[in-house]
Amino acid sequence: ITTFVDETKEEIQAMKLANEAAMARLIEEIQVMKLENEAATNSTAQKILEIKLENEAAMNSTAQKILEIKLENEAAMNSTAQKILEIKLENEAAMKSTVQKIQVQMKFENEKVMNSTKVELKNKTDTLAGNLVVAEEKLVNEIEGLKLRAKDVLIVSSEEELREPGCARVCAGTTKRGDTDWGDWSGTGVYTYVDISQCGFVTIPTVTTSLEGSGQHYDSTGVTNIYSLTTSGFYVNVLDSDTQTGSDANSRQWTVDWVAAGFTC
Repeated sequence: ITTFVDETKEEIQAMKLANEAAMARLIEEIQVMKLENEAATNSTAQKILEIKLENEAAMNSTAQKILEIKLENEAAMNSTAQKILEIKLENEAAMKSTVQKIQVQMKFENEKVMNSTKVELKNKTDTLAGNLVVAEEKLVNEIEGLKLRAKDVLIVSSEEELREPGCARVCAGTTKRGDTDWGDWSGTGVYTYVDISQCGFVTIPTVTTSLEGSGQHYDSTGVTNIYSLTTSGFYVNVLDSDTQTGSDANSRQWTVDWVAAGFTC
């Protein structure tokens, strides 16, 4: 038993020593790993620091570039503003020059138009003066003619109120021979309308009529009897037993001769 115990103690002691050796190795490995980790950590920190420094340098470089770009932009803006100012001044000078040229040209054109207008007005004035002289002469002649007519034509009575003697007029005429517009009148004769509108009467005139033809009218009656007299015309009816149609009257060359006296103003 003693031997067994001793052997057991020896085994336990050997196991203890083996465990202590294993623990020592483990601690040593852990220590090595710790140192390696610390070295790796220090290396990482160094790299991080280097990256940080590089980033800061890059940021500073970028800021410097931004500043340079800003300064360049400001310089470009100042240069552009200067150019714009120069262009503005040039435009203003050009506008002033153009305005002056236009004013001079307009003044010249206006003077030219004015001179032309003056000449035209003078010509028109001379023409009007000449026309006025002609019109005045014509009016004088018409007045003289009216005076002569007033002496030649005297109307002492009228169907309407008498007018100025100078307005009296005698007007005469005849219907178309062989082509008078005769109409049939109830189988006992013929009738026609006589147009005196060209005389220009403004009051009912005094009219005298007669029948003229190539034959068969010596015993006709009624031609001196006037119907529906106006300032423009009148009707006459002719009774004749041998002439009862318009064609009969025209075949005999019947016409109505008339003389009218009235006022034209």
